[in-house]
Amino acid sequence: MNVRQLIDELGKMPPDAEVTHLWDGAARTTIEHVWLSNNGYVVTADFNEVCYMKADQPKSSQSQRYWMTPKKP
Repeated sequence: MNVRQLIDELGKMPPDAEVTHLWDGAARTTIEHVWLSNNGYVVTADFNEVCYMKADQPKSSQSQRYWMTPKKP
């Protein structure tokens, strides 16, 4: 799925609906962050998630062994 297809699908849904991610057979995590990664993919994540692969980290991240999404405020 590309960004245009995602936008089209999201446009058919209620704008106030919570966005979650299906993982391990159930909707276990909410989508709180979205970014364009170093490899050109759009990545989504919840709060306080670790990303070990530099290719999957945001383009704006500093060169580091791992990167974490912000903690829940």
